[in-house]
Amino acid sequence: MLLWLGVIVVALFVFLGSVLGAAFSAVLALLLGLVLMMWPPTGEAATLWHSAALALPAMAVLSFSLMRFTEVHLTVYAETTDQLRAARLDALTGSLGRAALEEHLGKAAVYARRSSTPLSIIVTDIDRFKQVNDQHGHGAGDDVLRAFAKRLRRSVGGLGGTVGRWGGEEFLIVLPGLSRTDALVLAETLCREVERGPLAGLNVTASFGVAALRDATDSPASLFARADARLYEAKAAGRNTVR
Repeated sequence: MLLWLGVIVVALFVFLGSVLGAAFSAVLALLLGLVLMMWPPTGEAATLWHSAALALPAMAVLSFSLMRFTEVHLTVYAETTDQLRAARLDALTGSLGRAALEEHLGKAAVYARRSSTPLSIIVTDIDRFKQVNDQHGHGAGDDVLRAFAKRLRRSVGGLGGTVGRWGGEEFLIVLPGLSRTDALVLAETLCREVERGPLAGLNVTASFGVAALRDATDSPASLFARADARLYEAKAAGRNTVR
């Protein structure tokens, strides 16, 4: 009987939580006490029933303590996980933030060297973004950035690419396994998609700079510097283009 009573008490706390489990355990203890008062057992049964009546509150207290401990720590774990995730993401666009992006690029470069596979990156930003803010307000500018990031993620996600916001209106796309030739084709596709379709209701264009990891001595910093320089070449060539 004590075993089954313990199973019932534990089940109450597991399925109902600490508060409701404690309430139902109290009701169960009250009912058990009333039963013993109205129909007092005799002989060996009396010892068993009285033992159950004494054990029930102790089981309830122990189960409540363990369940409450578990609930508190699960809540703390969930909050910590959410905070860590939020710290890695750009709050505005939901893409990776710069710190997480730099870490990801570094790991991708290490893997590319070890596996002798290509690695390309695309640096892109929205052309004349300051005019968007000046003419339509910063709220509209934020909407454009969100839509831009969403379009980039949708386009490169199937290729195993990762999108992050480098800063301002500039984004970085990391493309493991893609050569610069393939990345140029992708960048051209993205450029035309942005040109054809409005972002958050506004017609904008974007420029793109593409670079690929060269050899074992090439670093993520130099890789980014080349892509960024090509982005500025695209700007100098009239914007809305790829270099």
